[in-house]
Formats: sequence, C-alpha cells, structure tokens
Amino acid sequence: MMMRMLFLALAAPLVLAACDGSYSSSDGSAATEEAAGGYTLEVRAVEGVQTLIVTAPDGRTTGSRVADGASALLDGDAIQSLGAMEPLNGEANPEVFAMRLPGVNISVAADESDPNSESATVRINAGGRSVHVDAEDGGPGENDDRANVRITGATEEDARDFINDAEDVSAEVKTQMLAALGLN
Repeated sequence: MMMRMLFLALAAPLVLAACDGSYSSSDGSAATEEAAGGYTLEVRAVEGVQTLIVTAPDGRTTGSRVADGASALLDGDAIQSLGAMEPLNGEANPEVFAMRLPGVNISVAADESDPNSESATVRINAGGRSVHVDAEDGGPGENDDRANVRITGATEEDARDFINDAEDVSAEVKTQMLAALGLN
C-alpha cells in the first residue's frame, strides 16, 4: 500500500508538469496548443546498474551506464542491443486506480491480493506526453530493486535537463551525451 501511495504522490507533479494549459475542443481542433516534444527519455535500473537512454526525434540516440559509482558512455550498438523496454513482471497486475479526465489519463496497476507485493506500474498520459513507470522492490536494500521509466513527448529542454540532472553520471559523459544529440 505504501508503494502505491508513493507512486500516486510522484504521479501528481508529473501530470501537472505535463499539462501546459493546452486543450482540444470537442470537434478535435487544437486550441492554443504547443505541441509536445519528440524526445524519449528512459531509465532502466536493475541490480544496482542504472542505464539512461535519450532518443531524439530524428532517431539519434545516446546513453550511459552507471555502476559502482562509475559512469560510461554507451555507443549505438550497445544501446541497440538493449532492445525495447520490457515489463519487469511477466504477468500484468490488475488496475487498482484510474483517473481519466479530458487530456489526462492516469493508471496504476498492482497486485492488491498480496499485501506484501512491492511492484506496481504507473502510466500517465497528459498534454501529448506520457510517463510509464514499472517498478519492483526486490527486498531489503537497493541492489535487488528494479525499475523502468520511459517518458515520451519530452522537449529539447527536457532532454537537456534529463542528461544534466542525471545523478552519478560524470560531467565528461554528460558532455558527450549532449554532443551526440546536438544539445550542447
């Protein structure tokens, strides 16, 4: 239950950040709408290793891997070998919370039948952007925890901030990531 509340608490600011005051009229035409960006931002954390991937609208990608306090730039082949972000759980959990409003969709899936379950999936779609969080607490400590986060519709500024704000990624690797996407 505590994990679910944490996800909901985290979801609220993301929805507010994703909403830029734009809306669509009932006839489908956009009204004062600033299009969401085309960048995709990913974090994959498995057993103490954190992988960050940024994909630009034109298909260029960059990424880094952080393990044991050291960061390294990933080349295109290494990023491609990671493949698509896969669900952590082979079995989908049932939806336990949903909020659907015009322009905003929030969904939380978790195993309510198991009070000790420490996994959940949160999906947020708002303002042309989407956030998908799939997390699983592996037990005591952090080295066995797993999480996948995918944000689509991010702007150029969002992508730049995502790279610059990445914890444990060295300044040199951040500079290389920014340059690979032409964001320096």
